[in-house]
Amino acid sequence: MPAGLIVAGMHVRPALPADAPAIAALHAASWAIAYAHILRADWLSQDLVTDRLRVWTERFAAPDPTMRVLLAEDHDGLAGFVCIFTAADPHWRSHVDNLHVRPGLKGQGLGRRLLGAAARLALDETPDAGLDLHVFAANTAARGFYARMGGVEGPLEKETAPDGSRQAYCRVWWPDPAILLEPA
Repeated sequence: MPAGLIVAGMHVRPALPADAPAIAALHAASWAIAYAHILRADWLSQDLVTDRLRVWTERFAAPDPTMRVLLAEDHDGLAGFVCIFTAADPHWRSHVDNLHVRPGLKGQGLGRRLLGAAARLALDETPDAGLDLHVFAANTAARGFYARMGGVEGPLEKETAPDGSRQAYCRVWWPDPAILLEPA
């Protein structure tokens, strides 16, 4: 996606290393709400912000060549972002690592548009490939959103979450990411 596009009244552009603090802050704000019933309360209140800042600072300090991060901005700043790793896996192909919308903007179509932008990146860089992401099993709101977007859920698996807990998650897959694209 070219820099400087306007999507649903939002300016969408590739992220820069200087954006790491804003990305981390939005990521933490989103997790604090969405994962309040999933991750440990003490970790969310004490370690979440520092953890997300560390993650994003490290990612931009030594970027993976397949990582793409798109930001949606409005007059209040960062409204949402999506992070995708193109051609990340030989079977599943491109992987959406993060998709977050500023609390208060959910339900207005921005998540759908950012997921569509990720699909466009995946198709542009690996045209014959699928797109996947992982979602905590207990995150029923996100799972519902991905189902409405045509994602196919795989079986539940377990992983260690950032707070150190073991959490069930499922893979959501779009064999053909073109179904996520906005109509022309």
